[in-house]
Amino acid sequence: MVMREKIADYLLDISKLVFAGVVLSTILKVDGISKLAVLGMGVSATLILAIIGFTLIRSK
Repeated sequence: MVMREKIADYLLDISKLVFAGVVLSTILKVDGISKLAVLGMGVSATLILAIIGFTLIRSK
């Protein structure tokens, strides 16, 4: 049980970091990368990690 909670917390933290990275990369206007591609991949990665994290927390 404890290991599941730690993994869930880790995944939720990673999803927050991915989201922050996506926001920063669009604000800083990184050259050579499409903003739409970065937003799409970042949002989908954030959602996937958050859903897995919340699922692990809920399945106690």
